[in-house]
Amino acid sequence: MKNFLQKSCYTLSATALLLGAYGQSATAKDNLTFIPQGRLQVDYNFVKASNSNASFNGVELRRAYIGARGKLAKNISYNVDVGVDETGKVTPIVAFVDWKPLSSGFRIRAGQFKTPMSLDESTSSRYTSTYERAAFTDSFNIQRRVGVGVIQRGEKYTVSAAVFGGAIDRQPFASGRVVAGRATFTPFLKKKEVVHFGAAFRHRTDNKDRGPNRYTQRPYSHITDPILSTGRIAESDTTFVGEAAWIKDKMWVAGEYAVNKAKCSTCISDPSFNGYYAEAGIFFRGRKVYKNGKFNQPKVYDPVTEGGKGALALVARYDGLDLKDTAVDGGDLKTWIIGADWYATRSVRFGVNYFNSDANLGTSSSRLAPEFVALQVANITKEKVSGFVFRAQYDF
Repeated sequence: MKNFLQKSCYTLSATALLLGAYGQSATAKDNLTFIPQGRLQVDYNFVKASNSNASFNGVELRRAYIGARGKLAKNISYNVDVGVDETGKVTPIVAFVDWKPLSSGFRIRAGQFKTPMSLDESTSSRYTSTYERAAFTDSFNIQRRVGVGVIQRGEKYTVSAAVFGGAIDRQPFASGRVVAGRATFTPFLKKKEVVHFGAAFRHRTDNKDRGPNRYTQRPYSHITDPILSTGRIAESDTTFVGEAAWIKDKMWVAGEYAVNKAKCSTCISDPSFNGYYAEAGIFFRGRKVYKNGKFNQPKVYDPVTEGGKGALALVARYDGLDLKDTAVDGGDLKTWIIGADWYATRSVRFGVNYFNSDANLGTSSSRLAPEFVALQVANITKEKVSGFVFRAQYDF
């Protein structure tokens, strides 16, 4: 698998670049395009934990990406983003090339891109309803990886499948293996009304250099360290996700349910974990937008750049994650999130999320925040964390 991934990525990327450079003789140069893109998300977190009496407050540069997308030739496209954190460290985020064979309805993708899993994970962070995605997407480590995939999109469906190594900055060809696929179906698709269903599958092996996979999760706010952990237990795992969404003009509802079955040689039996969320929201002077199996840039009817008042979006979400099984007690987490966002334009967003998380801490202290480890030492098994996350966002 290692050699296949490595050779496939290099071969397809090199082929795509060569085709982009020379393309279909005279037409390639005419089709070469370069579109700058970027996003900036700055958060202020005001977070309080009840039993530990801990506070987690401060400003965080949540995301700062800069990149470009476009075409190298008529049937070759590319997408590249790099991220910069608060220390100035630069990390590749997205780097892939799509090749669409002439007269075909599918495309082949090679490089670093998202694992095809989950409506929430597939939707860009610019357009998610809440500032942090569902807890299970983080805990089950659904992330961008280096791989090769096939994507097919129709008017009312999408199908994608891929094989991956690891992330581009973490030994991509020595960081475990992933095989994943996702399919979506939209039986009802109109401009202002959508019914969406989807399902996804992923099988993952562990990173031999770092040991078995571990499942952890924060109490919503990204500024905190984890409150749940199983420790390193899984030599491999298989994840299944079911998803559904409905948009009706200015209103929407969405939800997902995920099951993760882990292979653990040191456990008395192989554990199974699950996560889920359900949300409902409403726009004023705007609406949610759906495209290609995910939510897209929202519509703002009265942007301030045209003398309007912008759009207001309200959302409520209930999110759950259960990392407990007969063989493993990683704890569980239930979170309410209420959010309000003002979109001055389609690209400028200001808002706040209030969250309230109830956790059963479990028995493992692996990678937990020191404040939560202290509770375990004191035989305190529960913790409640609540607070506000304020966000300013701009993208282009």
